[in-house]
Amino acid sequence: MSKTLVYDTLTIPDPSFYDEQVKMFGFWYGMSNICVFPTKVSGTSAYQKSSGDAQTDHNILHLKHTTMLFDPKVRQLVNESSGVFQELQTNVEDPNKSTDALFYSRKYRAILSACILAIDQHNLDKSNETYNQYKLLLHNLELIWHLCEVLYLVTVPGDTILNNLLDWIKIHYEKAENQASMIIEDKTAYFTDEHVEEKFPFYWDAVFGLVLQGNTDMVRMLLCNHSQSDTESFVQAMKILKSMPTYSVYGGLPIAEYNSRFKGWQSSAKNKLDCGIFLSNSNLNDVMKIICGEPDSTDLIRKHCSTWFEFLVAQLIYTEPTIKKHNLSLNAHRSVAKYYDEPEYYHMDSLALDLFDGDLEAFVKKLKSYPDSGWSSTHLTNLLHLCDKIEPEFDMIDAVESTNPNEQYLLDYGTFLMSHHSLWQAGVTYLDHCSAIGKGYLSILLSKLEISSDLRISKILHYATARRLHNVVSSICKVKGMLSLQKSRIGEALCWAIRGQDSAFATYLGDMLLKEYSKGGQFICPDILDNLGSIVVTCDRFMFIGKYLQLIKLAKDEKLSEAASLYIEILRSNICPKYFRLRLLLDVLIFLNDNNECYFNTIDMSLITMRLDDAIMESNEDERFVDQFLLNQVSSIRKANTNYTCTLYGVWKCD
Repeated sequence: MSKTLVYDTLTIPDPSFYDEQVKMFGFWYGMSNICVFPTKVSGTSAYQKSSGDAQTDHNILHLKHTTMLFDPKVRQLVNESSGVFQELQTNVEDPNKSTDALFYSRKYRAILSACILAIDQHNLDKSNETYNQYKLLLHNLELIWHLCEVLYLVTVPGDTILNNLLDWIKIHYEKAENQASMIIEDKTAYFTDEHVEEKFPFYWDAVFGLVLQGNTDMVRMLLCNHSQSDTESFVQAMKILKSMPTYSVYGGLPIAEYNSRFKGWQSSAKNKLDCGIFLSNSNLNDVMKIICGEPDSTDLIRKHCSTWFEFLVAQLIYTEPTIKKHNLSLNAHRSVAKYYDEPEYYHMDSLALDLFDGDLEAFVKKLKSYPDSGWSSTHLTNLLHLCDKIEPEFDMIDAVESTNPNEQYLLDYGTFLMSHHSLWQAGVTYLDHCSAIGKGYLSILLSKLEISSDLRISKILHYATARRLHNVVSSICKVKGMLSLQKSRIGEALCWAIRGQDSAFATYLGDMLLKEYSKGGQFICPDILDNLGSIVVTCDRFMFIGKYLQLIKLAKDEKLSEAASLYIEILRSNICPKYFRLRLLLDVLIFLNDNNECYFNTIDMSLITMRLDDAIMESNEDERFVDQFLLNQVSSIRKANTNYTCTLYGVWKCD
């Protein structure tokens, strides 16, 4: 396993860090941010400065690493896995839907493979080192995910695991098979005197690689193409390979009987090896040593394996072909010890050993530190959690209060995605499945999203409305409404206030509309005012405006009886703002100046008189409510009021 270098060393260009007495402190926040700051440490006090030292400003630096998930070529990994995740959660909640963990695990791996292929196609010449690193990271991730799938999600009768491990190795280490295919498909050797093993320098590497993967059929095909294929040594080798017994859990052969046949076959092969039949070709002799399980073949196997994973499986093929899953741990640790010259484990080694040890909890914790910004730990932990392979409370010390680790990983990953300008919608999907705390995070994060376009605003409001995050809707609409108001677009601002059901902002706009009406005698944006919707229920100001507009319409249509009833209803409800009361009372002249019909009774006239007196008193007490034009009309209102009252009592009052 080659060591993966993901990030280069970063030098901070701040003179504060160059002082030998300065220590760097910092802390992580989020999934890709770190805050660092220099702190001077001395023997007496951290804040004490030696005499003559210049005062230095210490900066707090915020660093953010670039994650591969935000790269356009890797972004499909986020988008497609989000869909699989959503499908899985939906099916879990529906008892009639399938939640086969193996099926969804393979879906996730297929997405990984497609992403690796996309990177390959974009970086055909391998010149982009960043994409080379991304490919290595994703390949290793697919490898370790597949191992977890083989060991914990695939059901194997009797727990004989070797065949599954062989499939795992063959899928991820294809070099030998590809080389063999190239040799077999080349037909020029049949028509020339050129030897295959000489034409292809990697001939024996391919043979050894296939032997170490248990692919005896293809090994025989390669041996048939060798220039010495008709010699006794090659003929015997091909016979041995052809007669090798294979074990299948569905073959009906008991393990004990298979082991007996395998040992008999291996003993026969060893006898021929000891007789020196294969000494004519050293490479063939080494191949037969491996097949016979010779103790001195360990170094030979190691030489032809690129990782200890291959080394482990290659040894098991010819030593313990029916090994049970619970015996893998000991063999895995032995293989690591034999493979590495020094006791040095890399991150991938540690993850694989945890899986072989059966310690899924340790595996999941370590997987979170894999440099994929939490993609693998989030999805794999969720999958293992849903199929009850790990306990919900396995990591409660590190989790936020009242959340289990599965939800905590979803919370971290969802929050991380919400920081991206185009992946935030995928982040919402994960936060939706974090119980109550996820809704709280969503409320904050949606409010903080940049409202750069109308399309984005519509999406944010859609998500917030669907989740009943009314505070988010109100906040965004308030911001947009204020921006519209700054551009003197009162109608547009009113639309945002109505959409956000913001009573306070709507009241402010309603006051502006009423004051404009008092000055000009007309309402601006009448189309919007005719379709106020539910804002009239939540905002008293627009309840009044709605009724006042209805009053104007009735009066305009000469339905004065209905208008008079509505007018008295408005006065009785006392919902008219103080600054508009005189203007409202001036409208009484519409009814009082009509000599053909009486629209008010004595009680109504008393109410009108009382409201008029109150409005005049308020104008005298508070200059904010003074409108000189309306005050000048008071005498006209009183005169009309007096004449109308006299008419009610049958008395004629002249000028």
